[in-house]
Amino acid sequence: MRIGFDAGPVFSSFSGIGQYVRSLFSAMMAAAPEIEWVGFVPPGCPDVPPSLMPHPLVSYRSKGLTLQLRGLTGIRNSLDIYHGTNFKAPNFGQSKSVLTIHDLWLTRNPQYSKKFFGQGVSSWRLGRRAARMSKVIAVSQFSAREIHEIFGVPREQIAVIYHGCSSNMYLEPHVEKFQEFSQRFGFSGKPYVLFVGGAEPRKNHRTLFQAFASSRQLAKNFCLVAVGDTNTRGENLFRTASELGISKNVYCPGLVTEEELRALYSFAHVFVFPSFYEGFGIPVLEAMACGAPVVAANCAALPEIAGEAAIYVNPQNVEELTFRMEQFLGDNAQQALMRERGFQHVRQFTWDRAAKETLSVYREVIASHCS
Repeated sequence: MRIGFDAGPVFSSFSGIGQYVRSLFSAMMAAAPEIEWVGFVPPGCPDVPPSLMPHPLVSYRSKGLTLQLRGLTGIRNSLDIYHGTNFKAPNFGQSKSVLTIHDLWLTRNPQYSKKFFGQGVSSWRLGRRAARMSKVIAVSQFSAREIHEIFGVPREQIAVIYHGCSSNMYLEPHVEKFQEFSQRFGFSGKPYVLFVGGAEPRKNHRTLFQAFASSRQLAKNFCLVAVGDTNTRGENLFRTASELGISKNVYCPGLVTEEELRALYSFAHVFVFPSFYEGFGIPVLEAMACGAPVVAANCAALPEIAGEAAIYVNPQNVEELTFRMEQFLGDNAQQALMRERGFQHVRQFTWDRAAKETLSVYREVIASHCS
């Protein structure tokens, strides 16, 4: 079997889709060494270590993928399947195409797109692209329903394959390095509430900051650590904290290493994820793997992914979020209960399982093409 795939996201070190491509394809390489993998990457990218991603790698320009693949006749015809890992897949035969759609946030909310006036066209193209695939992979039942309802893709054409949680998240945190890290950012020795995610509006920082500010106990005795990319829309976080008078309590270290992130989860008093919209929600599983109690929004895919191992809130209700965070302040029994539930729940989400299920999709597509 010869599988081509979009390996471009592997170079996005901190993105969820980059993590998806690195983790999934590494697991599939280990599970099926007999398969030959062809990863298509943008020109000018550095060499990818063989231990991280398969070879050979074929360079392409992202905006001209379809045209260039049409020109690469030998490679194109030699592939059993092409897997579009990041919303895009060239049109070179319905029977050879699999596409992963991670969520439809911008389709549902084009006003948040950087290219607002072009988002409608992009969504229309994504819908047409999805309809011609042999299989569409959704990362949750929630996303599968959206793909079916919005794009009209038949439900039997959609396979739901959950993400895994990195096995590195189960390792013991490095205490000394965490102390050095927390001291560097100014919250050493302080108990903290943790959030992990970007600064985009759907992550709902404002409600989180308002809920934190409205609690005397939290504002007096705790700090709020918000981890994620602050280069884009990061000024919104700092402005909101300033408006609410909690700037001295809010720490935004930006992007951190996996080791630092693991320690942040492990020592957090509670992890809060009030996002309005998630196609999956990897940070919720990471928090559980590290033993952090989880408070999450009761919408989109989060209840499906977190199950009974999280406490849920209406993400638009400031008072409810405040109440739920305060629940963990002095209730050690509640903390212990949610930690244990999280530990048990997260173990079903593995990249080995995702790899096995994705390989099954490939084989199903090939079998249907041959019949």
